[in-house]
Amino acid sequence: MRPSLLLALLLTLLPACALAEHPRLRICYESDDAMPFWTDAQQAKPGLLVELIQAAAQQADLRLEFQRQPWKRCVMQLQSGQSDGIFAAIWQADRDAWGQFPGRDPQREQPVDRNYRLWQVDYPIITRIDSPLQWDGQQFSGLQHGLSAPLGYIASQRLQALGVLATASHSAEKALKLVALGRLDGYVIERQIGNTHIHKLGLQPNLKVLPIPLLEADWYLPLSHRFTEQHPELAQRLWQALREQRQRQEAELSQRYLQAGGSSRK
Repeated sequence: MRPSLLLALLLTLLPACALAEHPRLRICYESDDAMPFWTDAQQAKPGLLVELIQAAAQQADLRLEFQRQPWKRCVMQLQSGQSDGIFAAIWQADRDAWGQFPGRDPQREQPVDRNYRLWQVDYPIITRIDSPLQWDGQQFSGLQHGLSAPLGYIASQRLQALGVLATASHSAEKALKLVALGRLDGYVIERQIGNTHIHKLGLQPNLKVLPIPLLEADWYLPLSHRFTEQHPELAQRLWQALREQRQRQEAELSQRYLQAGGSSRK
């Protein structure tokens, strides 16, 4: 074979080899922006979790493909294997059907390993500054209209179980406006995301946060059962990289994304 033909063949094969060395990872996350944690991955500041996952994928030699869908659609795609992973998910037992959470083994009753969490968060109750609403960690008092939380979230399920979930579901900004107007008793959303919406709407003088949050939790990046069965070593490599990148970049990411919005919880 002539040298020129051999060189052309090698150049043709190189991209395929390179792609084989860097498997693709399709990650779905919510289409609604939730800064400071996520927005469009192409932005200069795409969000704390987006940056964390990008760094982990690079460390694990994985090619990232981000997919943005409504949350319930992301869950469906994870279950069907159309997406390899989703974020940010709180674990509970019924979500084992969604996909594989790091360290979790339902058969052996092995819990999720929180060392592989993305971030630790809390979900406070935001209410009107003069509202009589109270929460003692077990039950609410001073109710008039009910409370709301993002549809499909554990916070919403918790409010429903307590019998205080309002019948109508609204976007975060619409719900916060209704709280400020006294037409909704309260809204539950992750603290930093809530702060971002409140500052954007200029509602700081109108709203307050109750002292006890509705829940505290860890966020994870679960992977599809299909992906973890086909690539168990890659799955573990990604989770390990997430752990290392979070530990390495925690202070820097907090300073860049969370300081302006108030105290952070990691």
